[in-house]
Amino acid sequence: MTHSTSHADQNNDTDAPIGGQQWRTAAQTTLTRLLTDQLDRVNVSTGHRVLDLTGAADIAHVSRLVGPSGHLTAVDAPSGTDLPADPRGFDIVLAHRQPDQLDAIAPMTALLRSEGWLILAGTIVAPPIVYSAVPGGTTVIDLVIRAIHALTPSPAASPSTDATIGLLVALGMDQVCATTHTETIRGGGPGCALYRHAARHLRDQLTGTVGFTKAELDQFERLMQDPGVLLRAGSNVTLHARMTT
Repeated sequence: MTHSTSHADQNNDTDAPIGGQQWRTAAQTTLTRLLTDQLDRVNVSTGHRVLDLTGAADIAHVSRLVGPSGHLTAVDAPSGTDLPADPRGFDIVLAHRQPDQLDAIAPMTALLRSEGWLILAGTIVAPPIVYSAVPGGTTVIDLVIRAIHALTPSPAASPSTDATIGLLVALGMDQVCATTHTETIRGGGPGCALYRHAARHLRDQLTGTVGFTKAELDQFERLMQDPGVLLRAGSNVTLHARMTT
């Protein structure tokens, strides 16, 4: 398999969530897992050309799927801009599902060959649901996580799944499939560690702009390390669709 990479101009520090490198790395790991799962669901064959707009494709896995005659092109274009000038040149296009995705879908589908697949993946941030915590902890967790989401770039405003499916069908695609996967996270685990890291990184804004006290944020950090805490704070959503013409 041959592999090429290009990069769109961007400020990575600006575009990355404020949660820091840990947050970005965890999000990328999740995206890689989502994309791998979707690639296993569609008919990827030897010799296929794959375009990755996410920067998260598992190169070794793609290599096994498309074989030595296949090709992976990775373009650092997270918003669907600066796409390759290669109409009908790809069998698979991998892309983020994010707020401006509806405007970007049509140019992406124009890159697909007949019977090629578009795969969209991303995370929908939602208000947290706390299943267990020490007395008084549920309110603190809920308020701080909502504030973190409000202060950091997130896909919370992503188009609805129904709207995305409707557009894909209108663009001449079929076999449209949407999958939602939701996981709980526990205090002391990697998910809660990310929220603890984000709260520490955003402490000045959380106290100065939002109005939390130092004691409340200290309590939140302790809760994020407490294995008795169990919560849900979002869902992973993937879609795949086949170009019919």
